[in-house]
Amino acid sequence: MTHTRLVTAALAVALGALVATDAVQACEASKELAGRRKALAARTEAPRAEQARDHYLLGVWARESGLPRAAKEEFAKVIDLDADHSAAREALGHVKHDGSWLTRSQSMEAKGLVLRGGAWILREEAAILDLPAQQKKLRKEQQAKVRDLIKVFATGGERAQKFARESLGTIDDAVKVEPLAFNLRSKNESVRLLAAEELGKIGSRRALRPLIHRAIHDPSEDVRFAAIDAAKAIGDPNLLVPLVRALGSENSTVRQNAAASIGRTDDVRGVRYLVYRFEAHGGGAPRVYSMFANQLTFIQDFDVEVAQTAFIADPIVSTIQEGIILDVTVVATEQVSYIVEREVIHGALHRLTRATDVENKDGAWAAWLQEHGDELVAAR
Repeated sequence: MTHTRLVTAALAVALGALVATDAVQACEASKELAGRRKALAARTEAPRAEQARDHYLLGVWARESGLPRAAKEEFAKVIDLDADHSAAREALGHVKHDGSWLTRSQSMEAKGLVLRGGAWILREEAAILDLPAQQKKLRKEQQAKVRDLIKVFATGGERAQKFARESLGTIDDAVKVEPLAFNLRSKNESVRLLAAEELGKIGSRRALRPLIHRAIHDPSEDVRFAAIDAAKAIGDPNLLVPLVRALGSENSTVRQNAAASIGRTDDVRGVRYLVYRFEAHGGGAPRVYSMFANQLTFIQDFDVEVAQTAFIADPIVSTIQEGIILDVTVVATEQVSYIVEREVIHGALHRLTRATDVENKDGAWAAWLQEHGDELVAAR
């Protein structure tokens, strides 16, 4: 017990010493900050650019000296002197949006997000969270009705499916998004197709991510096309980003689906990415390792145990290998994949550009892009 008390006392003394040291350092830093600020205040006749530079350097020094509040004050002074000082803006967490500097909160609001519970969410989601308890209950009941109608559509015949579609049209769009987005993962292709088509009519940004996922990964071409058409109807300016990223996948099927989806976006910005992929040779091929070796097995030693009435010796077996290992590409598989992928990209480019006279051969689309690139820029 006495030893424990001594250790605790020692730790308390050490902690007190650290706190005292930090306090002394903070006091010294504050004194130096006051001196530097006084020196800067005496240079009011200096050009504004020089004053902005000096205040920025002082802000950096204050930040590194453990004076974050003083650092922010100095960076704010920099902005007063030079409103477009990017380093000071970034130090304060500002971002540039459409040519204007915004605080982080302003930039998130410009993206259509609102702050709820410490997290930035879509306005539609915030509206749901802000609903009174009675309306939330009613919303859950309506969503349950949507799920029931989807089950009717999945298990019924033509008349039942028509009834389900018409009944879905009588329910508030805001209520249908979640159950429809969930059913994009249904094993029933007809249900996935229904969900994609209905989400396209609603046009909610909350459905954008699951729709793009279906457009790239769904095994049904009809569902993929319905999903990308629905995503396009939402009108997000960054729709191409995940599709272009999928063009670099190691999976040939994913690349083909992404290319076909880009062709249906009607966004001419996708032409350059498709042409680059069309003219690319290699990549995405499966690889294997081929080994040619001789292997010799031998007893290296014995693991001996001695008991009172027995002597046990377990052999320790080892091997010796001699030969080579080759890393190879499966050329035949790549060749088939490459031809099919080029055909898909070729069709997507025809759809985007309406240039039906370009042939499916090396260099053809690159030459077309070089000739018509300026027209694409003007068409954006």
